Amino acid sequence: MKRILYSILISGLVMTSSCKKFLDTSPTDFLSPKNFYRNEADINAALNGVYDVLGKSSTYGRNLYFELDVADDSFIALSSWTQDAGLYNYNPSDLKITDTWTAMYNGINRANMLLENISKASMDPAKKRAAEGEALFLRAYYYFILANNWGNVPLKLTATASASEVNFPNTPYKTVYQQIVADMEKAADMVFPIANYTYGSRVTQSVVWGILARVNLKMAGAPLRDASRYAEVKKWAEKVRAAGHSLNPDYKQVFINMCQNKYDTKEVIWEVEFGKKNGTQDEEGSVGSINGIAANANIGYSYGAKHTTEKYYNSFDDNDLRRDWNIGPYSYDTNGGRVAYTNIQIYNRCDAKWRREYETTLPKFNGTTSINFPLLRYSDVLLMLAEAENEMNGPTQTAIDAVNEVKRRAHGKTLNTLELVKSVTITNGGTTTYTSAPTVTFSGGGGTGAVATAFLSAGKVTAIYLTNPGSGYTSAPTITFSGGAGSGAAAIAVLTKIASSNFDLTQAETTTKEDFRAAIRKERSLELGYEGLRRFDLIRWGQFYSTMKNLANEITTTAPASYTYAAKSAQNVSEKDTLFAIPALELSLNKVILQNKGW
Repeated sequence: MKRILYSILISGLVMTSSCKKFLDTSPTDFLSPKNFYRNEADINAALNGVYDVLGKSSTYGRNLYFELDVADDSFIALSSWTQDAGLYNYNPSDLKITDTWTAMYNGINRANMLLENISKASMDPAKKRAAEGEALFLRAYYYFILANNWGNVPLKLTATASASEVNFPNTPYKTVYQQIVADMEKAADMVFPIANYTYGSRVTQSVVWGILARVNLKMAGAPLRDASRYAEVKKWAEKVRAAGHSLNPDYKQVFINMCQNKYDTKEVIWEVEFGKKNGTQDEEGSVGSINGIAANANIGYSYGAKHTTEKYYNSFDDNDLRRDWNIGPYSYDTNGGRVAYTNIQIYNRCDAKWRREYETTLPKFNGTTSINFPLLRYSDVLLMLAEAENEMNGPTQTAIDAVNEVKRRAHGKTLNTLELVKSVTITNGGTTTYTSAPTVTFSGGGGTGAVATAFLSAGKVTAIYLTNPGSGYTSAPTITFSGGAGSGAAAIAVLTKIASSNFDLTQAETTTKEDFRAAIRKERSLELGYEGLRRFDLIRWGQFYSTMKNLANEITTTAPASYTYAAKSAQNVSEKDTLFAIPALELSLNKVILQNKGW
């Protein structure tokens, strides 16, 4: 830990701004605790430094949802890569592993410094109490990330006083988790309700309750397998539910909002903010740049380096609106136009949850973005509630209703019983003179809200991509095309009673606890894909190794020859990969820490 400790001591309290809603500036002088922590401004500056860790490229700027969350829903589409943490082919000197470990302990030390000195500050007592609770929670959250990924990690609850403090033994996994729960439960009574804020980057009661549900769900699974924790999961999830949270009726809008610096704290309870200050990139966010749909600068540069697996694509039913949002249904041409994929091009398709075409903050940089990343959504809380309830009591109505709430949103199910537009059938592609995609307009039919995009090939309209099915139609609306320098295109709308069709759980999915368990696990994959939670889920269910080996076999036997490299990560996985290697640098300096098994 010497590298960590030296960097802490050298940096002192010089901390950059990431939680921009409550602090727009940060101290520029090297200050000691004796001369700091005097007032509210000092406390906010120190607290901002604790939050700052969330926005680093080593955490949610990139690593924790890209290289460190490769599972069965995606693969790193960089065929030239042969060695990397994301390929499960690396050694303990890997920089991404080292940097994430270091970032977590930097955050912990900053929290410890604040907790030890906050009593000195003269400020409003309620605000002081909330700041202390936020620091306490964040310290626990950073330990949660460490324990999830590295197991028995050193537990240090005091600030570093000297660079000679380097020898810290592994703390038993159960002890670390007991501390995490104790800190979070204490923080829950200290921080403010989410209603106090109009943005989602602050730690609030809803955040603490929701993450406590996640922590306890992990404790109920591998490796602790403490089934008594399911009652705690239910308790904390129900507190979130009672706080008035709800799902955004439009799944894709949840992620468009993140691209546009808009907040919906009813659904997105906690998110990492990325932004710009004085025309430059303020944080190292790569959301939509390393992942997203591959694009050039006309859209906003994206590597599109995380692609879907055919297994994940096929796990969605054809009426699930999440499929074509999570998984890109099109690519971009050199001018930024959309080019629809055919059904056989599944391995080409990118993780498309965050798309730079919706990013509104300018200028758009090539390597980084201003797009936020979600740490906790209400749909996750509903699914955690259902999982815990099922494990305790089987498929009760409470658990079934929670899953159905998520499934209904996913299928565009509304409260009315009228029809939606299911698809659009082209009856005439028009002349061959279209130079750009014409605008598609829906009118009549008694409903509203249907939206679609036209695609061209050789100057004709050849495909229609339905982006919103609308609602309330009593008859098929009329479709007209305008613009694009062409004419003659025609199409008809095909309706379906999605609003009244039964997309709820079937009887076969809820007959037994085992049936319902499988349904819940599938729903988590469909709903939360690419949000840094899939590997976490598979490991706590004890399914990571077997799932990855089955995926390797599927890809090598069914994928196109050009994409057989997509099996690399799954082929390389071994039993030891449920934990990452403790960094070699840590081992070289900390003489009492032990490496994880198999490394």
